[in-house]
This record gives sequence, C-alpha cells and structure tokens, in this order.
Amino acid sequence: MNNGEYVEWEHQGWQFGAWEIPALNPTPESKTVVAFHGFNREAKEMGNFMTLYDSSTSMLSISLLHHGSSKPLPPLSLEEPLSPQVLIDALEAYVGPDNVHIELLGYSMGARIALSLFQDFPYKFSRVIALAPDGLKMGRFYKFIVNTHIGKSAWWMIDKYPKTNRLIIDVMRSLRIISEHKHHFGRFHTDNPEIRQRVALGWMGHKAFWPEKNKLAKVLHENTSKEKTVYFIFGNRDKIIPFSWSLPLQKRLQEFSTNDSTIHSVYFLQVPSGHVMRHRNIVELIKEKIWQTIG
Repeated sequence: MNNGEYVEWEHQGWQFGAWEIPALNPTPESKTVVAFHGFNREAKEMGNFMTLYDSSTSMLSISLLHHGSSKPLPPLSLEEPLSPQVLIDALEAYVGPDNVHIELLGYSMGARIALSLFQDFPYKFSRVIALAPDGLKMGRFYKFIVNTHIGKSAWWMIDKYPKTNRLIIDVMRSLRIISEHKHHFGRFHTDNPEIRQRVALGWMGHKAFWPEKNKLAKVLHENTSKEKTVYFIFGNRDKIIPFSWSLPLQKRLQEFSTNDSTIHSVYFLQVPSGHVMRHRNIVELIKEKIWQTIG
C-alpha cells in the first residue's frame, strides 16, 4: 500500500477527514480517485485498491460521516443529513473545481455514496468502480429505522436496553425465525454503544445518498461510453449485497437501450468472494475482470 496521510478540512459547517495517497509517478495528466469506504471501516483501508490504478493516480479516501473526523459541526445537529451538493462542493473545495480527471471508487455503503454522486453529477467524473454496491435495494430494517419516527424510537429502546435486545435476537435465531446471517447482522449492529451510535448517526447522516433506479439507469444510459465506464462488482458468495439486487437496474438500463444502438460501457461483474473484497488476491481478480472488459 502506498504511504499516505490523514487530512482534514471544513466546508459549509461540515468537517471532512480523508486518507490521502499521492501518485507514485505524477504527471500533468494524473488522475485522482475519490474513494468512500464501507460502514464501520476506515478511510485508509481503501488504499488496498490502489493496484486497480496506474502509478500516476492519487487517491483521496474520504471518511464517512461519524467515521474518522467527518461530522457536522455546531450549530448543526449530530443527526444533520449531508446532501450530495454539499459533499461535491466540499470535494471540489479540496481538490479544485478544474480537476477533470476524477474517478470514483466506493465499497459497500461507500459505493452507495459514489453512485449517488455520479447520478447527480455525472459530468464531473470519468469512471466509477462500485464494489459490493449498497444502494440498489433499501432493506426494510434500514427504511424503518431511518425514515420513521417509530423506528427512531425503537432504536432508542435498543440503545437503552441492549441486553434485552441481544436476548430477543438470540431467541429469534434459536427458533429459526431469522437466519444465521440476519442474526449476525443484528448482533454486529447493536452489541456495543459505539456501533449503535454509528448506526443511528451514520445512517441518518447519509440518508440523502440513495440512487433512484430510473434516474440512475437514465444517467448511466446517457453518460457512459468507452471513455467513461461504470463497473458494478459483486462477490458471488456475498450474502449481504447479492448480485440479484442489481437485476432491476440492469433490466431498466436495457429498456432505455432498446431503441438505441449506442454501446454503453456499464458492466455488472462477479468475482469469487464474499462481501469482503480488500484482500490482495480479490483485488487482483477485480483488476483482471476490469481489464477483460477493456481488452
């Protein structure tokens, strides 16, 4: 992994932190990859994917809200939702508005943020790689917690009575009401106060970053080419974000393309992995898949 450093800046009442990795061999045509990591991960981790890019590429891996030092500043509430417009403004304030060689990279929840930015500002980015992309389907649990008053109250009760919550989750698993995967998901997101707060504030803070299927398909149809590609990369053993979640978007994209002979460079690819993709061998497989589309 390239050496880097953690940087911070403020913009419009928000503080942003990021892990910045310089290009090994910078040139006047050097690109910058703006990356977003997954929930409860860290910005530095995205450096594992630097081998997807050439040595003239730098990376700015931005910490999600309530990860690292990214957060709303007073007088904004900790629950204040960030908007894509503010995020793109903050990004341009740091890298410069005239940088025309910006790519997007996102993993899991970070891919949802990257896809939202591309959906709203497609002309600002030259390529997108979305790894294990969240945002193609909104789970009922997320919708309940983030978008309803009852859900917020329920989460407050979980935070106040964590032992009771654990007992309920364990009993539901023992009675086979929920799967092993959902049992693990429930325990992971509720077992300690830090993660419970990160769920509440992180999910709320990014609620505006949800791609809309029809709009995203239209943007993909109208704004991709051999020079401007978008990759959706899935693990074929991923039980958290399975490949099947992409099928409605693929179908809508095909409908947009039925009367158009233009070749649109949007790829839905699978690699032999689960949800975790940061390990070197998986990154090499991703790189190979991407190169196959170029060749």
